[in-house]
Amino acid sequence: MNANNLMLEIQQKVLSATFSHNMATLKKEMPAIYQYYENYVPKSVHLVFDEMGQVNLSANGKFVYQGNPLVESNQQVAKFINEPVHTIYDVKQGGKFISEHERVLENIAKRKENDIGDSRQYILANNQQIDFIAIMGSGLGYHLESLFQKFAIRSALIYEPEPDCFYATLHTIDIKKLIDSCKIHGGELTFKIGGNSNGFINEISSMLSRIGYFNIAKMHLYRHYLSEKNDGAFKMVHELGYRFVQGWGFAEDEIVGMTHTLSNYKYNKYPTILATAKYKKRQQPVFIVGNGPSLDYSFELLKANQNNAIIVSCGTSLKPLLDNGIIPDIHIEQERPVAMYTWIQRAGHQEKLKNIDLICLNNVYPEILGAFKNAHIALKPKDLGATFIQSYLAKQYAEIMYCNPTVTNAATAVMTAMGFKSLYLFGIDYGFKLEDHHHSKDSLYYKDNKGLDKVKTQADFKVPGNFGGDVFTTQAFDQSRMSLELLLQANLDVLCVNTSDGAKVALSTTCSIDDLPNFKPLKDKIHIIKGFLKDSFENQDYQNVDFSKQFLLLLPTFTHYINALIATTENVTSRIELANAFAKQFKFVDADEESVKLLFKRFISGTLNYMQAYIMSNAYSYADIEKQDHYIKYCIIKMNEHLAWLLSDLFEHYNKDARY
Repeated sequence: MNANNLMLEIQQKVLSATFSHNMATLKKEMPAIYQYYENYVPKSVHLVFDEMGQVNLSANGKFVYQGNPLVESNQQVAKFINEPVHTIYDVKQGGKFISEHERVLENIAKRKENDIGDSRQYILANNQQIDFIAIMGSGLGYHLESLFQKFAIRSALIYEPEPDCFYATLHTIDIKKLIDSCKIHGGELTFKIGGNSNGFINEISSMLSRIGYFNIAKMHLYRHYLSEKNDGAFKMVHELGYRFVQGWGFAEDEIVGMTHTLSNYKYNKYPTILATAKYKKRQQPVFIVGNGPSLDYSFELLKANQNNAIIVSCGTSLKPLLDNGIIPDIHIEQERPVAMYTWIQRAGHQEKLKNIDLICLNNVYPEILGAFKNAHIALKPKDLGATFIQSYLAKQYAEIMYCNPTVTNAATAVMTAMGFKSLYLFGIDYGFKLEDHHHSKDSLYYKDNKGLDKVKTQADFKVPGNFGGDVFTTQAFDQSRMSLELLLQANLDVLCVNTSDGAKVALSTTCSIDDLPNFKPLKDKIHIIKGFLKDSFENQDYQNVDFSKQFLLLLPTFTHYINALIATTENVTSRIELANAFAKQFKFVDADEESVKLLFKRFISGTLNYMQAYIMSNAYSYADIEKQDHYIKYCIIKMNEHLAWLLSDLFEHYNKDARY
């Protein structure tokens, strides 16, 4: 045997031994991946030796690495150090403040501005801790070894869209060292093998929900090789990264919602929606009406079918419907601010409201419930008030999933939960063709509007239109569209016909108004509506429960939890210690095995996420370590003061009839 053959044989044995070692690690740490590769045979990408006797990858008859794979990988890491790619988390401040958290965030921002101005002097230096990095492409893994040697990586997501490539990776590097390194620094290592860009985005979201959303403050992005899937994943992080940081909410909002919830259950004992298992399939057509621009050409059809379908108005679509002689059968409200009651008052037609049944989320302003014929409550998921109320109700009551972020989501989710299988969407655009035509021309945005008709809605990007082409949309509208798609995915037996001239909704059927079928009259429609409301909502289980008194009993435990959060940051003096403290706080709040702890999570998690992410993002901006340490101490003081203030605010207002 010559020297070259001997070296190849030795390398083959090393590769085989490395694979066996890694499979043993996967069997213990990640059994699902172990099972996937237990009898795996690569199809298109193969581990080979090139003409230099180096380990390489071969795809389509060509080597993936054109030179020395180890040298190329090290050069790539060196370039990443000089030009690091990462997300930047920021909170826009300025203007009038409504909530206390806005003042706190403004103080935090001003302190940084006074210290270093608008500078973001971020430098990636050797031995620095990287809290979170998403790596696209595992290849031969040499870049992974280099990154983990040069930096203290707390948490990492390694995405390899080509399973063949990761099979090769398992032969070349010791993944146990990577896993152990993340554990030592208090984080975790996750592999995402196969799938598309959406799967990658979802995996980031899932990981943040485990390790803490403050990691989004500086999420590093490393792309090892160019491919259609890797490029798509890289692009999608930048385009849809906003989804990672939306919908957290703030504790002040939870206090307001709790106040409204207790008020809504205190006096009238409004009935609550039951779980869907009790219902038969309801085939009556349901027209769900939003206030998008395309509502303007829907009035004629809606009026002609007033007696042929159940008409459901959503939020501000109420006024244009009433103005055009269309009286909804059901009105849906979802938002908690008192401003929604003002909109209802300004809509006029107050006498007609007494002919309309209301379905609203539990945290809606109480005055709204009294303005309609009868009020019915749906429980909002992951809401302090809803979770508290549900803990005292029988199991047949359920939170209504996918009812956020807009009122049209509440309408589609509620009607689906009630068993209706045929939904028709009107004016639910989730986008707009003109930035100054963002709602129906007959809505309060354009009538009695105090200049709102001159306001343009700033588009964030474009999405495919329901009838072809592209339409403008915003992050909020896009979130709402995605929520409806998730609802339809979870209820594949629901026919959803979209007549709206806005964004295309996956799993819905596109249909112009002119092509809709002829709807037959609903015999005794009033009796039908009365019957399904009676079957769908009950209030017998809590007639004699004093919810306010029961909530008061929880407040001493809330005090203990707040003090525990504050104590976690008492001795923090550096950014590394800050990351450790934030992770401990996140895990403490996220441990929801106790019912009281779950309620506390609903109360505080949103505020904690925003505070942690914003403080961490600003802390990264400091190149001067001493200034950074002083800034961190200042932020901790402000955050802890705010946590204490929130507790006192909850004590003071939870039992008031209504907040704002």
